[in-house]
Order: sequence, then structure tokens, then C-alpha cells
Amino acid sequence: MILKNSRVKKALPYLTVVFFLFSMLMVWSFFTLNQSSYFHQLNIRHFKYTDELNSLISVPNKLLQTNQNVNIADVRSAIINIRQQPIECLANINQSERIIMRWVGTESIVDICKNDIVMANKTLNFIEVYEAGNITKEVLQGQLVEALKAFRKNSIDFEAPVEKTLSSIASMTIGLIILSSFCVICFAIYLSRAVSIVLTKREEAMIALAKSETLNKEMAYTDSLTGLPNRNLLQGTIDKSIAKAVRGRSQFAVMFIDLDQFKDINDTLGHTVGDQLLIEMANRISHTLRDNDTIVRFGGDEFVAVTDNFDSIETIDPIAHRIIDAVNVPIQLGEREVLITASIGIACYPHNGSDTTSLLKHADAAMYQAKNAGKNQFQPYDQQSASKQNRKLNLANLLHSAIANNELSLVYQPVVRLSDGCTVGSEALLRWTTASGEKIGPDEFIPIAEHSGQIIEIGDWVIEQACLQCKAWHKDGAVDHIMAINVSSQQLKDTSFAKRLADTIRSYDLPAKCVHIEITENIAITEDQTCIATLHELANLGTKLLLDDFGTGYSCLSYLKDLPFDVLKIDKSFMPANNTIASTIIAMGHELNMEIIAEGIERPECYRYLKNLDCHYGQGYLFQKPVPANEFDIFKQFKNHESDPSLCY
Repeated sequence: MILKNSRVKKALPYLTVVFFLFSMLMVWSFFTLNQSSYFHQLNIRHFKYTDELNSLISVPNKLLQTNQNVNIADVRSAIINIRQQPIECLANINQSERIIMRWVGTESIVDICKNDIVMANKTLNFIEVYEAGNITKEVLQGQLVEALKAFRKNSIDFEAPVEKTLSSIASMTIGLIILSSFCVICFAIYLSRAVSIVLTKREEAMIALAKSETLNKEMAYTDSLTGLPNRNLLQGTIDKSIAKAVRGRSQFAVMFIDLDQFKDINDTLGHTVGDQLLIEMANRISHTLRDNDTIVRFGGDEFVAVTDNFDSIETIDPIAHRIIDAVNVPIQLGEREVLITASIGIACYPHNGSDTTSLLKHADAAMYQAKNAGKNQFQPYDQQSASKQNRKLNLANLLHSAIANNELSLVYQPVVRLSDGCTVGSEALLRWTTASGEKIGPDEFIPIAEHSGQIIEIGDWVIEQACLQCKAWHKDGAVDHIMAINVSSQQLKDTSFAKRLADTIRSYDLPAKCVHIEITENIAITEDQTCIATLHELANLGTKLLLDDFGTGYSCLSYLKDLPFDVLKIDKSFMPANNTIASTIIAMGHELNMEIIAEGIERPECYRYLKNLDCHYGQGYLFQKPVPANEFDIFKQFKNHESDPSLCY
């Protein structure tokens, strides 16, 4: 963690400068005191050489004896040594020391040294003059005595100012050391306090970070809406149950719970109400489980319960029943009472899987089995049903590339006018042959396409191909040939469907009346406003609307009056038509001024019966099975069905 504190940053440079100055001051003090002690050493040497000179000239009468030679060389050497001390003293006095001596009033040190040098030079000059014979011994003797007195006086006078200078330097040095030490201590205290604050803040930050990491960890494994563990915890939960089951040689179950029609509640009442419902369902499911069981929100409206180990598989049934019963209790959401159900899939360890992935996969497959069986129930995993579900998933994956791989094709079944047997149109029927050569029936793959949402793309492709073929037959001379195209509910819910159909019809320059849109009865009775709006758009476009499979649903007259259908199509389950249902539908269509088409005509008797009831059109194997376009005869007229059994397929 990076420590950030402005006070520490500001204090460190100042503290560094203070330490540096303190160190320089200590060095300077050492050399200054050492230098000052050197002045004492020079004065001691000055005394020594003065004593030597004194010993040389202390017996004046010896010098006056003419027969005795004076040792002038020793005298000269002594005077030169005496002179050397003030010379060195002046050389060692620097500018700072001169300032100090001026400040403390000891500049006489310099004058004393200069007087010594002057006297020494004067005496040496007398010696030279004596050696030249220009003065007598007596004169030299007098000068030497005078010089000796001066040298002694200077040595004595030198002590006091030197001592005062040294004392002043020592006092000043000690004061500066004390002052700088005080500054260092102050800065050290300041810095230590700042560092202490930083360390305290760092500790607080570390504690906050630890709390944050703990909270993040909890959030990572907790669903924010319901408060239940989320799917990130599921893997570990199941793994622990597996390990426990292995040790105890027992079994446990994974239950995949999905709320039925939850999407409808979300779409109609809003997501806020949907969230309230999820919270309530999470609480209910949690309270139905045992203390050692675990419930996880898997995502959306899906929950996964992991039961604790049990000895008998029958233990699961009461738990599943309690969950379904708890979910089934109506819930008050605002001013509305909502009733919802649940579908549960159960996979048991080790019978239905030995690891987390397989258990979840099989529980999910079992849940879909429960939904397909009617919902509001639970289903244990069944291999055969799971295989069917896997086939659906595989087909859904293959269907994604069916158009690109040219695996889809259209076949056409003629629509025959029963009054004269003429072919007036055709119904386009979709076929799928996979890349491996397997033929998949529309009853199997159309629901898959609707559930996966691929029906929009596939439906557009069917319309494009059917209109293209219809235009080709118009060019071949069948100018009034109609093309019936089946449309799913998902296409009708697409708000741009009518516009795309209009663009396609316009691009092939087809009369809109030649395009018939077939819609099953269960779609027609929907209350979905988008579907209803699309039906009216198609009617306004000029296309005809066919109500397919009529009679298999609610067959309510109200929607026949309110919706713009032009043609009723009798379902093939009512063939042969020697029953009252077919005749009733035909009579109803006549009353509503609607055209009637009968499907599933396979025998001549059926054809005659429908013709006598004044049914307008028919389809069926009696006329022709669905065939590719190159085998379809657009001009074929079917006659003599009453007597020609070869026409019955």
C-alpha cells in the first residue's frame, strides 16, 4: 500500500537539510577547535625558541670578550624559529576567524604576530650588518637584548586574546550545536508524529480494505435481490455434498426449480412486481427445506436446491411436494393477487450423475420434462425423456445454419376448386433435410424454431422463396395462381412483419390478393394486441387471411366477426366429411360470407360429400402429395374423382 501524507513529504526535505547543516557544523567546529589549539602549540614553540635565544645571550660579558667568537649562526637560527611561529599563526587565521576576532575584540592577535615578525626581521638585519663589520658587538648585543624582551612580552600578550578567541569559538560552537540539536529533535518529533498518523491511517485503511474484501466476497456469493447464495457458491456446495455422500455411502438430490409463466408476470405487471414475487418465492422455498439443505438462486426465476444426504430416495418426494404447495399459495402484490406455479426437475447422486456438471444438467433436463408434462409438478430425471430434450437442443443448434447450408426447401400441395377440379393455387410447405441426410418433419422443428426465436429468419426465407416461385408460375401463364404461406405467432408479434411482407410482394410485382397468409386458430384467439394489429395490417395490405385448423380450438364466433379473416380452413381431423362438424363449419362460413377450404381429402366419397355441401376448395392426397416445384403442375385439372380410384393416393 502506498503511503500518502503531505506533512511527511514536506518535513523530510527540511529534516534532511537540518541534518546536513548539523553535520557540517560539527565538522566545522572540530576543525575550528583544532585550529585554535594549534595557536596554543605555536605559542608554546614561540616560548621555547625565545628561551633558546635567551640562553645564547644571557651572559653579556662573554660576548664582550674580544678573544671569544660569538656563535652568530645559532642566534640567527633561534630568531628565524621565533619569527616562524607568528608567520604560521597569520597564515592559519582565515576570514571567518578574523570576523570572530573582530566580533569578540581580539584582533590584537594579528598585531602581536606582526610585531614579532617586524622585530625578528630587524634583529636579523642587525646580524647581517654586524657580520659585514659595520657595527660593533655591543650594538648587536643591545639589539638582541631588546628583541628578547619584545619576544617575551609578545608571548605573554598572545595568551589572553587567544584564550578569549578560543572561548568565544567554543561557546558559539556549543550554542550552535545545542540549537541545531534542538531543531533536529523538533523535526524528529514532528516527523515521528506524522509517521504515526500515516501508520494509523494505513492501519485504518487496511482494516477498511479487509472489511471491503469480506463484503465483496459475501456479495460475490450472495444474490443481491433475494439474499440467497448465488450460483457462484453452487459448485462448492455440490462438491461438498458429493464428498459427504462418498464418505457416508449415502445419496443426495439436486432440484432444479423454475417458476412457470414468470415472464408473463414480468411483462404485464413490471419488473418491480416481478422482483417482489421472486423475493417471496425465495423465502417460501427456503422455509420448506430442511436445516441442512441449501437453496441457491441460479438466475432469473430459477432456483437450485441441494438436499442433505439421505438414505432413501423416497425422502425427496415430500420435499418437492412442499415446495410446489408453498409456491402455489396466492401472493398479494399491491392491489393484485397473483397465482404462480413451479416445475421441478430432480437428479440424484450417484444414480443420475457423479459430478456437479452432470447433476445440474440432468436436473435441468428433468425440469423441462416437468414443464412438458403440464407444469406445476416435479419430475425425476428420465434418460429417455432427456434424450428427447437433447435432440431438441441439437436440432436447435443445427437449425442455426440450415439456411446458410441450403438445407431448407419448399414443397407445394395444390389447392383445388371443388366445383370443377381446377388447380387455383398451392400451399407452400417447409421441409428440412440436414447435412447428414436426415429428414426432419415440420411438426418437430417448427416448435423448436419458435421457441428459439429462429422462426423469424426462417419465416422470412419461406416468404421470399414462396413469392419467388409464385411469380415464376405467373410468368409461366398461371396469372391468378395463389400462394398460401403459413405464419407463426412469433412472426405476427414482430411489428415490422407486415412491412417486410409488403416489400417482398412489391419486389416481385405480385398482386397482394394472390398471397394468402395461413394462421392457426390458437393464434387467432390471442389477446396479444401486437398480433391483432399485424392481422389488420395484413388485411389492409390486400392479402387474404386464412384461419387454419378451424374447429380444433375454441371456435368462437366473436373473433371471426372482429378479426379480418377471409377463409376458413377445415382441419383434416374432420375428414372424411360425412359428419355434422364439417357441415356445420361450412354452413357457418357461408353465413359469414367466407370461403371454405377442406384439408385431408383422400377419398372420392369425401370429395363428393364436400362438393355437395358447396365447400369451395380442397386439399389432400386425393389430388396430390406435396411435391417440389419442378413436379408441380400448375394447370392440372382433376376430373371424374367419383369413378377414378387411381386418383386416390
